[in-house]
Amino acid sequence: MNDRAAANPDIGPNIALAASVWLVMAVTFASFGPSTLIPHLFNSFHVEHFAVFYVLAAVASLGLPRQGLTTLAPGVIGFACLLEALRMLTVAHRLTSAADLVCDIDGVVAAYAPILIGRFRQRMARLQRQI
Repeated sequence: MNDRAAANPDIGPNIALAASVWLVMAVTFASFGPSTLIPHLFNSFHVEHFAVFYVLAAVASLGLPRQGLTTLAPGVIGFACLLEALRMLTVAHRLTSAADLVCDIDGVVAAYAPILIGRFRQRMARLQRQI
């Protein structure tokens, strides 16, 4: 381990938080920027919505480790709702659909589901030890 990492053991969450901020800016640009500048990684816009919000939710949970999922999930879902609402108000812009928002929310749920399942399994294991 180098001296810098030893002096600041919390550098990992800081990097993840910086990545979260970068992702929020990238998603905002992708939502409102010219469509010719936006790369398409998948053949489906819905898969792109799912993937972006899956990664954003996962990186946000790494960047804010002291925040609970009851704080993070509504925040990321609220960001998705805000983007879709603003896209509806943008004149002469790409279409906004409810399916996009559903894919955004599905990405957040898919990112946090393994965490919730792990916590559930830990609680069940503790209960079994008490019996």
